[in-house]
Amino acid sequence: MLQKWISILRRAAPPAISRTQRASQQGSGARNSNAARPANVAQPPAYPPVDRGLAIATPEGILSANEALLGRLRLHAASDAAIFEQRFEQPLLRLAEQVNVLPATATALFSGEGGLFRAAIEMGFYSYQAGDGRIFTGAETVERRHALEGRWRYVCFLAGILYPLGKSLDTIVITSEEGATWRRHFGSLTQWAADSNVQRIFARWPNVDESPQEIGPSTHTSALIAVIVGAENLQWLEDGSPELVKTLYEISSGSATQARNCLDVIQTIWERISRREEARRPQAYGRQIVGTHMGPYLVGAIRELLGSVGWKINGEKVKADQSGLYLVWPDAIEDIARFGVQQGYPGWPASPTTIAELLKASQVVTQGGEECLGMVEVVAGDGEILMALKLRNPLSVLEDFDPDDYVEQVPKTLDAIVAADPLARAEVTAGAATQVQVRRGEAQLAPLEPEADPESTPNSPAEATELRQSHDQDAQAGAHLATISEGPELAKPTVGSGVPQMLHEEEPLAAAAAAPIREAAEVRYSDLVPQEVQKDIKKRLHIELLGKVMKAWRDRGEASKSMRMTDNGAAITVEKLATLVRDVPAWVGEMAAAGLIYSPPATPGLKVIKVAIPEGSKPKEAVVLSRFAVKKLGL
Repeated sequence: MLQKWISILRRAAPPAISRTQRASQQGSGARNSNAARPANVAQPPAYPPVDRGLAIATPEGILSANEALLGRLRLHAASDAAIFEQRFEQPLLRLAEQVNVLPATATALFSGEGGLFRAAIEMGFYSYQAGDGRIFTGAETVERRHALEGRWRYVCFLAGILYPLGKSLDTIVITSEEGATWRRHFGSLTQWAADSNVQRIFARWPNVDESPQEIGPSTHTSALIAVIVGAENLQWLEDGSPELVKTLYEISSGSATQARNCLDVIQTIWERISRREEARRPQAYGRQIVGTHMGPYLVGAIRELLGSVGWKINGEKVKADQSGLYLVWPDAIEDIARFGVQQGYPGWPASPTTIAELLKASQVVTQGGEECLGMVEVVAGDGEILMALKLRNPLSVLEDFDPDDYVEQVPKTLDAIVAADPLARAEVTAGAATQVQVRRGEAQLAPLEPEADPESTPNSPAEATELRQSHDQDAQAGAHLATISEGPELAKPTVGSGVPQMLHEEEPLAAAAAAPIREAAEVRYSDLVPQEVQKDIKKRLHIELLGKVMKAWRDRGEASKSMRMTDNGAAITVEKLATLVRDVPAWVGEMAAAGLIYSPPATPGLKVIKVAIPEGSKPKEAVVLSRFAVKKLGL
């Protein structure tokens, strides 16, 4: 029995391992630690920090992560499920298979994980949405327009998703942990990762320090168009017109194209998306630090709340105008505090005051003054003045914010309301001057503190009552003197008296009659011209005349026969302009030098063109204020 137990113990004991073998196994284990570690176990932290790469995702997972934008695309397309899948979902899935989770740049726009796909799907959706407001086939018959307009909008979608790919794929180099390089001409990134059993990829930009990174089209995209779009969709476009497929290849590869309307849609949308992405990047919320960076969480909370029912634009909690977006204090800030607590964010403050301080510290809102947490005064619809925090960049939380949408609306801040009305501004200035005069007069007529007089101290209640009545009469006399204009010479007050004695009784009345009458500040047309426009115009007279033209434009009425808005800007007939400006050629030349006059691309020096005013009538000679001028001048 004893021998049996000994044999069992010998079988259970592990064999001895030498120091050399142990070191060899430890080195082998270190090399294979990533393979032996289960997928759901996080790697231990390392210092200095090392790049752990980007985890490969499935195309379906990438598309699911952008479900909110995909849902908006589905709603806007309003097509059958089968058609939507073929024309929209399948190209997006093939795009996700090509680029997977690649960032678009190293440090610039869309530099995060999955940034390149996000840039593409945003471009596709917003370009498709903007295509609804354009007419691409104005010279075609009604039947042809009906057949081609939908296809042109689809070209906007496809050109949008392909537009950001070229330059990003031209500069990026992708490797695996073992150093194998993705050769993009042999297949998609997802397929290469699956064939090579790659779980994480590493992105490098060899020339990032020598040249600034940009996102945009390049000739490399031409090789991906047929792969991403699909043969069925390309043939559907070809059946409508060969021009559609040609335009798609030209815009996606960055070549010159005759389809200016379609190209203008793509370029305009990319400018908007670039500005919004620059605003919502974490680097925009203050300097990134080690620790809990609250800026992205605060911006995310505001973005989520803006999509809720209680946060309607220009409702009770959020105000918006041409100059920005405002969060009403304290209601909106309390909602942000509750949102973070409900989401379970660790360390999220429950105090609205702390939230406001963090918004300022993260540079999400403007710093303002030192008082009232840097807030501004906004005016509600019923005229009530509220306090609010102004967002530094509305695009960081509201992706479709466009100041032009609020041009016709009344400003929300009290300062802007006063500034928009020259008469109100003059009244405020005159009122402030009057208050200064009153305070100065009161200071001169203020009585000195009387010294205590033992004989004047009342010894009984009756004497106290009589003394109070005497003081009241003295106070009334002092108030009467305070209404007289400043300037009379005053004598030194007598001891024990509450009112200074006048040297001469007739001098105050004479001084009041001789005092000059103060008029309100003069209202000028130049007050209507923004300062940023004034600095580009040399002559003060021309600025005044520009304000006069702006005033006439705003008073024109809907059925004006001398002014109307066109695709190129605000058109004003030369005949009408001559009634407002004495020297029309000199004024137009000055405005053109400031970039405020539209000239046709074919004839850059031409400033007077033919425009049908009103629309449909015989064209008249007119001067057109450019779209840049319309935006800057608020026309």
